[in-house]
Amino acid sequence: MSTWTELASGVWVWRTSALDLSLGLVVGDHSCLVIDTGVDSEHGYEFARAVREITPLPWQVVYTHDHYDHWFGTEAFGETKVWAVGAVDTYLSRGRLEREKLSVRYRKDGEADKARRLGRTRLVPPNSPLVGTVPVDLGGRTVVLRQAGFAHSDNDAVVEVSDASVLFAGDLFEAGADPSFSDAHPQQWAAVADYLLSWKPQHVVPGHGDPQDYWWARRQARDFAEAARLAHEVRTGLITADEAAAHAPFSEATMRTVIARTAEFPSAPPAPAPEPQIHPAPQPPQVRPQYIEEIWIPPFPDPPERN
Repeated sequence: MSTWTELASGVWVWRTSALDLSLGLVVGDHSCLVIDTGVDSEHGYEFARAVREITPLPWQVVYTHDHYDHWFGTEAFGETKVWAVGAVDTYLSRGRLEREKLSVRYRKDGEADKARRLGRTRLVPPNSPLVGTVPVDLGGRTVVLRQAGFAHSDNDAVVEVSDASVLFAGDLFEAGADPSFSDAHPQQWAAVADYLLSWKPQHVVPGHGDPQDYWWARRQARDFAEAARLAHEVRTGLITADEAAAHAPFSEATMRTVIARTAEFPSAPPAPAPEPQIHPAPQPPQVRPQYIEEIWIPPFPDPPERN
């Protein structure tokens, strides 16, 4: 079952039972922006029909990251601009691998229909690179697509709708369940979350779960920081993994994933090589120029001869 929630004028969230996803729609005067597209093509067609219940305006799409449940439904939206952080080849290679793994798992779990749906899904990689910040004019309102940095994944992006005080955060925040750290950068996630909240959006839409407010998101950002600190202390030997799991802000399984992911990265960035010291070549001693003083004698006339 799927339902629409309007957070502000022209800003909608499509809540769907498929993985408890929250997909987004921002409507302007001339066009609209679709935020993520669902788990497979059939799910995407369902979402596209729902969008057409809201607006007939032309659309463009943005991916919040490259996990399959956020972009496998894009076929339903036809030929359109698709924004994302990350290269086409990366999206396709990761998407094909994820589709294959999921299909095997679904068949093993007796969910052959899900496997067939994935098999019929045509992957649509991004065609418009999202680097830094990109303002998108929808007519009467401009939204900002922002490259978020390394946090939940290595290609996170968010959508800021400043006139409505709404942040579509993708899986950088998650409600109703623990955030996923399987591809995460735990030691950087908290700083990214704090930065994204620095303009204090009233509404924060997580990738999964119901829309939340600023204070909820701020608490989860603190949880990211605490989980990162615990994982770092495990790495340095100050505490054990069992102690970290017992006192973590997330479940034991999630905390152990945080610890494992932290261990995959260097403990600290290598110190930069010292800059070469360039010493100036020795200069010859300064020799003051010698001046020959000339005595100036005024041109007095010759004295008169004496008789």
